[in-house]
Amino acid sequence: MINTDTIAAPITPLVTSPVITLRISGSNALKVYSLMEKGGKSINISDIKPNYMSLYRFNVGKENLHDDVLAVYFRAPHSFTGEDVVEISFHGNPVLVNAALSAIYSLNIRSAEGGEFSKRAFLNGKIDLTQAESIQELISAKSVEGVNSAYNQLQGSLRHELDGIKDILLKMKAVMEAKIDFPDEDTVDEELPVLKRDCESILLVIDRLISSYKSYRNANRGLEIVIAGKPNVGKSSLMNAFLKEERTIVSDTPGTTRDFIKESLYIGGIPVHLTDTAGIRLSDENIEQIGIERSRQKIETADIVLLLFDVSNPLTEEDYNILEDTKNSNRIIIGNKLDIADDKSYDKADIYVSAKTGLNVEKLAELLREKISLYDNEIKSNAAAITERHHTILIEIKKNIEKINLSLGIYPIDMLCIDLERAVSLLSEITGDTYTEKILDIVFSSFCIGK
Repeated sequence: MINTDTIAAPITPLVTSPVITLRISGSNALKVYSLMEKGGKSINISDIKPNYMSLYRFNVGKENLHDDVLAVYFRAPHSFTGEDVVEISFHGNPVLVNAALSAIYSLNIRSAEGGEFSKRAFLNGKIDLTQAESIQELISAKSVEGVNSAYNQLQGSLRHELDGIKDILLKMKAVMEAKIDFPDEDTVDEELPVLKRDCESILLVIDRLISSYKSYRNANRGLEIVIAGKPNVGKSSLMNAFLKEERTIVSDTPGTTRDFIKESLYIGGIPVHLTDTAGIRLSDENIEQIGIERSRQKIETADIVLLLFDVSNPLTEEDYNILEDTKNSNRIIIGNKLDIADDKSYDKADIYVSAKTGLNVEKLAELLREKISLYDNEIKSNAAAITERHHTILIEIKKNIEKINLSLGIYPIDMLCIDLERAVSLLSEITGDTYTEKILDIVFSSFCIGK
């Protein structure tokens, strides 16, 4: 066991609710039974059976408070933390539970820090670092795909993938070290094609994992979708049509929207952040210019741009400028005001709609769903990189493997072994096979108390 002190904290929100559950973990966890009785009698610790939930009366003598609670004991190492753990479920009154916590703290038990239960589980070998991170991600995931990816990682999917890469690297290292130990042998020369194939296969897996991070982030945190175009093409009307409410002001006066308006919704099961931007045009008015510049910035960083044109009027120089400015964007070109258009003034739109009447808006939503679905393909596989920490380290590993692949047969083997050892070390940093206190602080600092 790594820790000697015993900790306690609510593992459900400490707010008025049907139930509030406390977790106590550590060598003194069983002491909490001294605060309980069964059938009017004190509890003999030796009579408590692990993994059995029983009904007790919890007594807080100082406040003269009582509650009927359900408690269960998990004997070390067969618990979440790997230590002796007791979990007690109270009726969900925060006044009562706070009093119970004070009584528990008086038993030489202290309040748990944020993420300390998960940290102890890691330190006691119950989970690796990727699984610890998946707990936080599983709690905060905002989409079905995000939940599935976090759960898969909790089951060890990423660890399994990384262990496969590490095995290949260690075999490569053995071949290279053989050449160092026996320089007269042709071991590496004979194995050179195999080593290159190993590098390429590793790079394929790492590229997929790197790509999966963006897909996971988008599915979990939301895609940025921007509605853009010149003034009075119907951007605000389209925003309202998607939201099915009058969220933005619709006016015939150019420049009504001076700044962007942002709302969140779900499309195709993925959260998206939909932004209605100020109309882009040449303007001498200072406030409008600021709004237009912000619109351009939003377009540059958007995952998807919904580019609107008024097809009831001929396209202008401003329209063509916007087309040119967004040619490298992931965009859907929309011809709007189909309800009053005698002739489509722009025949290269992806879809024609009337945001005002709702004509073809559902078809546009379907087209958007298809684009969005492309973002979550990577995270449908079992293993995915779900944190920025994973993503950053994987990029560094990729650089090392690319360097080895390009250098095979050119640079001395001992130099390549250094890069290879660095890649193995970085893999171990992801899983937590090797770690520093700084790494643990980074991982567990975002956890709430009780996790």
